[in-house]
Amino acid sequence: MQQEPVYACHKCKEELVFEVKIGRRDTCPNCHAYLHCCFNCRFWDPNVHNECTENRSEFIRDRAEGNFCLYFTFRATEESAAGEQEDSKAKLNSLFGDSGPTLKRPSPKTSDEARSRLDSLFKD
Repeated sequence: MQQEPVYACHKCKEELVFEVKIGRRDTCPNCHAYLHCCFNCRFWDPNVHNECTENRSEFIRDRAEGNFCLYFTFRATEESAAGEQEDSKAKLNSLFGDSGPTLKRPSPKTSDEARSRLDSLFKD
């Protein structure tokens, strides 16, 4: 069963309920941050060009300011993203098993210890 998406303010993380479409100057009732801003949009990604995955959008200089972007779509909270992450991990574990590499060994204390660990990785 599809769960209703949950929305939250990017700044205070307060859960939001929308009765009508978000306007450019609408603000969070808790912290008064603009809601129609890049940080609340599902297309915002700081790791891509112009920080937006929607390639037809205009460049927005102030990402926290309310804007006129036509492609704005309010992003669901991290709760739904966490569910997707768990599903992805389960799929990977079904492919490769839980016996992946573990990093429980402490860091080497000396350069000789580091060198011996490196040599043991690449020995025949």
